[in-house]
This record gives sequence, structure tokens and C-alpha cells, in this order.
Amino acid sequence: MADSEISTSLSRPSRRDILSAALLTVGGSSFNSSAAAAPLDDSETDATVLAWKTWRAAHRRTLALCRKQQRLESKLARTIGFPQAVLNAAELPSPMRVSSLRQFDELAADVPSLRTRRAEVAEALRAHQQRWDDADRAIGYTATRNAEAAASVDEDRLIATLFATDATSLCGLSAKLDALIAVGAEGAEGRQFPWPELRRIRRDVARIVQLPRYDTADFTA
Repeated sequence: MADSEISTSLSRPSRRDILSAALLTVGGSSFNSSAAAAPLDDSETDATVLAWKTWRAAHRRTLALCRKQQRLESKLARTIGFPQAVLNAAELPSPMRVSSLRQFDELAADVPSLRTRRAEVAEALRAHQQRWDDADRAIGYTATRNAEAAASVDEDRLIATLFATDATSLCGLSAKLDALIAVGAEGAEGRQFPWPELRRIRRDVARIVQLPRYDTADFTA
């Protein structure tokens, strides 16, 4: 049992951080090229639309794995509980839940008489962690979490490719707007400027294009 805090979730950069990194990598090349200066209304030959379709499939896979991982983690938390030990001692005002030996050591520094209980707490934490690990393997939580992380890396690579590709049609421009909104407008902040305005611009572009195969129902966000 490690002394560090137990962590059951991967630490990942926010989608907005990823988008910012992609845009910094791309720079302004898409708006300065001769191809972008003469857009064509031909989504079949626009590499941006093709890149968007590839990214969208990866985006949906990442979301599906994320939701599955969250469901499995909730199940583990509900049935097994996050690994911890309950410490009862006369020196404490009430029973305390300890999730790591580091937390116990910090507590024992203030209440030295608890130091004799360290081995007991360590064993309780180890046993609870083992129950968590056994249940984890049975339902595939860690495997799903790892698959989500790999899918996220793939999606990040694809969205960087998408924004690095010059749009040669209004469909391509709309595709970039769709990806921008999907990864940028998350949570409560997604209801604030500029995301609603960008959604209106995206609808305007789709309306101007008026291609029967480019239905707004296909938008990612």
C-alpha cells in the first residue's frame, strides 16, 4: 500500500487546454494561405471535412469510454467504497476516515499516541485496496480508463490535424467551427460568450452552403 493518496481517476488536461495547444501549434496559417483565400463549396474534395469526420468518430469514442469509465467508477464507489480505514480512538472526538498512511501520519503527528496504530491502519487500507482491485478487474474499470486515455490521445492528435488543414469550402469552415465548439464549450461556461454566438455562425454557414447532405443534426455540439 503506497503512502500517497489513493487516486482512481487519471489526471488529464482540460479540453480547452488541448484546443489552445492545437491552435498555438497551427498558428494562423489556415487564414493566410492562397487556398483559404479562394474557398470552394465542394465538401467532397475539402480535406478539412474529411479530417473533421475522422476526428468526430474519435471524439464520440472518447465520450463513450469516458461515460463508461464514470459508470464503472460509480459502481465501485457504491459497492466497494474508496479504500479507507476507519480509526476509532479515545483521543479523537469522533471516528475518522483515513485514506492513506500519509494522512494517518499527519494525524499522528498531532496525536502521538496514535502512532502505535499505524500497522493496524496500514493493514486495513491494504485489505480495502485489495477488495477494490479485485472488483476493478472483474468489471474492467482500469482497462476502460486506460482505453479512454488512449482514445483521448488519438482524438487530440486528430483535432490538431483538423485545425492544421486549410479549409477550401464553407463546409470545411463549418466543420472547424463544430470542432471548436465541441471541445471549447464545456460545462456552464459553454453557455457564455462566445459559444452561443459561434453556434449561430455555424448555423449561418450551413444555411448558406445549403447542401442536402450537410444536415445540422450531424453537428457534434
